[in-house]
Amino acid sequence: MASTTLCTCACSHDLRQWNRVIKLRLSEGNAMEAIIRYTEAQELGVIGDNFTFPLLFKAASNLSSLLAGSTLHGQAMKSGYSHHAFVQTSLINMYSSFGFVDQARQVFDGMSQKDIVAWNSILDAYATCGQMDECIKLFDSMPLKDQVSFNILTFGYANIGKADEAEQIFNSTPSRDAFTWNLMISSYVKAGRMDLAHGLCDRMPEKNVVSWNTIIAGYLQSRSCNKVLDLFYEMQAEGFKPNYVTLLSALSACAHMGSLDMGREIHICAQELGLSLIPHVATALVDMYTKCGSIEEALRVFYKTQNKDIYCWNSIICGLALHGYGKASLEIFEDMQSRGIKPDDITFIGLLSGCSHAGLVNEGLHLFECMESQYGLSPKSEHYGCVVDLLGRAGCIGRAYEIVKGMPFEPGVTVLGALLGACIVHRNVEVGEVVAKSIADRGNQMSSGEYMMLASMYTMFGQWEEARRWRELMNENCVTKEPGCSMIEVSGKVYGFLAGDTT
Repeated sequence: MASTTLCTCACSHDLRQWNRVIKLRLSEGNAMEAIIRYTEAQELGVIGDNFTFPLLFKAASNLSSLLAGSTLHGQAMKSGYSHHAFVQTSLINMYSSFGFVDQARQVFDGMSQKDIVAWNSILDAYATCGQMDECIKLFDSMPLKDQVSFNILTFGYANIGKADEAEQIFNSTPSRDAFTWNLMISSYVKAGRMDLAHGLCDRMPEKNVVSWNTIIAGYLQSRSCNKVLDLFYEMQAEGFKPNYVTLLSALSACAHMGSLDMGREIHICAQELGLSLIPHVATALVDMYTKCGSIEEALRVFYKTQNKDIYCWNSIICGLALHGYGKASLEIFEDMQSRGIKPDDITFIGLLSGCSHAGLVNEGLHLFECMESQYGLSPKSEHYGCVVDLLGRAGCIGRAYEIVKGMPFEPGVTVLGALLGACIVHRNVEVGEVVAKSIADRGNQMSSGEYMMLASMYTMFGQWEEARRWRELMNENCVTKEPGCSMIEVSGKVYGFLAGDTT
């Protein structure tokens, strides 16, 4: 159908046909093609109208192309359509999407007739960029307000973390639909006020899947993973079917807790819903299985997934690396390259970490050297940390120290900590003292791990007073060591125990 329409249009001077093609390309998510089709129409002498230009402005927004948007704005002015209300409202939305609120305001101020849609568009422009003072001024000056106007204000305050102000607007909204309630629930979630968010959700006249997903995501954000899973089953008991967003939160909770049995149950649920092999869910399943220690099941999901994106490849590479399967992660990487998938920063963190855990020094160094020369990726602090750890584990302290000294930016305490840890393990006093001094100079950036390593190193050197001083500094600076934590899954529930617990 699409190809037939395009062929018919190829030599046509009928603007309505071109508008249909442009709209079709835009609806397919191909904004660039939409603009190209208009260029072809222009070559035939066809000029856009008040239906064409709003479509083109939307295409420019989707491409995040200010240049294309400005050019099209100029063409609309030249064609005499720039003062049409529909075109002007579309311009406001376009400039707002670029973050150019002043330009959006200029278009709004130049409108001879402003309907409620135009008012809401400029209101949304200010709310989206967090300029709530100006947003309120406009709101107060509106001749007419509708539910969308109130929703925009609620969203604006929620977006900048002002839940109390959002609540005031919510309470003054004349009529509230599900979208209004969900906005307010989201506002509480963003502010970390889960008790209020959950309470409001319970009072909601008609909950929908978005309401459940918002609350579930909020509990995941606050690391209340058992609550996430309780709500996952509760929503189904109330007759709501999970969607892929729900599944992502539930699988992430299982991954965080190491709950393999619950993860398998959710996998079955995803299969029954026909969602288990869509890229986002497949990636979450791979991540869950690897973090729960079931590499075999992770690989099974990975190989069954047809349209794997970079996130899915990264998930299996990092998962294999986590469990010491360095060679397997390299094989997956080769397969990834053969399919034309371009690696990113996360890919190399996984690969370098895998080489480090598997003792593949030469392979790891080769990958590190290829990052920039072959893939155009500048190594970040995390990559340097992996390489230092790789060399440190192999006892190549001197080589690791040279890499740290050659870093194009100041090494952070994480990189230095990896080097210091290697010095302690391999009892390299000379480099250890230099690194210890560098870490000490960054005292305000240190975690409990770095304090403990410094104390351990000085203990190893027999410098007892210096070791005691670092332990005291750790207490003085209120830096606490995270207690060890173990988890056990019993009858679908995960229980956590801290070091020293007796019950």
